[in-house]
Parts: sequence; structure tokens; C-alpha cells
Amino acid sequence: MTTATVRGHFNSTWLATAVCCGGVVITGLSFENSVFSLSIAAALCIGLLFYGVSACGSRIKAAKLLLVNSGLLALIFVLLRVILNKVAFHFPSMFWPWFHRIFRVWWVSECSAIILALIAASLVAIEVAGNIGGDTTRMRFQWCVIVAASILVVVNIANFLRPVWCADCFFPYGLPFTFFTEGGFAGGGGFVWLGLVGDAALIPAFATVCTVLWNQIAR
Repeated sequence: MTTATVRGHFNSTWLATAVCCGGVVITGLSFENSVFSLSIAAALCIGLLFYGVSACGSRIKAAKLLLVNSGLLALIFVLLRVILNKVAFHFPSMFWPWFHRIFRVWWVSECSAIILALIAASLVAIEVAGNIGGDTTRMRFQWCVIVAASILVVVNIANFLRPVWCADCFFPYGLPFTFFTEGGFAGGGGFVWLGLVGDAALIPAFATVCTVLWNQIAR
């Protein structure tokens, strides 16, 4: 690989990173609907996944690219959290109408960082499956991961769209484990990390069981 090729690949990678992180921030600032904002951010993350797989040449390199973007979005989230929680009251009142937009960027950045980290973990799991069982096992495991993730996403979208039946409570979202709670009038909601890890762990666990059964049936 020539120096020009390496430099071009490096520039393309950082361009994709800039588009992903910049797009997430602009989406949070521009769109009022949180679900619509998150959908656009998810599309950017998935687009970066396809770019990483096609341009990086291997799943491990693509996973590294996704983790870099996840880390940058997490950094944006942390900085905005500090600004809103610690120093926002020092800003002149003319900036206060923008704080709800900044909060949306905080929320969308946090969700996007989680999405990218989960996709990167899936790529690593697929690569490990291929190293253990060969290309056939890798392909079967990959399809099982896609099916498991699709089922979990559809179920949780339906769970998120259900009506809220309490006015001031930590209304739960997430199946089979609650991974997000909406706070009451006093706030306090947010991600339930134990539930998020549990839901994410179900995808490779389900894919592993299905792949083993698939291999047994194929024999």
C-alpha cells in the first residue's frame, strides 16, 4: 500500500468521522422530535458502519473506526452535560432558549455513542465466530445477529410507542430489561446501564445458540 493510498484512506476515515459527529450535533440542534432526531442519528451511525466495512477492509478495523466515533460522541455528551449542569446558569438570559436544543444534542449524542459501541461489539463477535468456526460459521452467526438485533429493535420500538400511564413516575422503557426510564416532574430519568447491558448481551447469546443449532442441523 503506497503512502498516497494510506493518506487518502486516513483522510476519508476522518471525513466520515466528521460527518457522523457533526451530523449528530446538527440533527439534535435542528429537529424538535426526539424520535425523528434519533432516527437520523441512527441512519448516520449505520451509514458509517457500511463505510467502515467497505473502506477499512476488515471488521476489526471497522470496529475501531466505530469505537473512535463512539468515544468522540461520548466526549461531546460529557462536555454538554457539564455545560448544562454546572455552568449554564452563568450564561446571559439571551442564550437560555437554546438550552433545550443543547439538551437534545446531549441526548442524541449519548444514544448514538451507545449505538456505535454496540455495532462495533457485534462486528468483533462476528470476527471471533469466524476465527473459531470458519467462514460458514461466521456467515451463520452474522445472520443470526442481524435477526436477533432486528427482533429486539422492533419489540422495543413498539414498547417506546406505548402510551404513558402515569404523570410523575420513572416510566420504564425496554424489553426484556428496562434500559431507559423517563423521569417525573423533578427529572431524574436516564439510561439504566445494567438493563442496557443485559439487552445487548441477549443478541450474541441468541445468535450463538441459533448458530450451534444451525450447524447441528446442517450436519
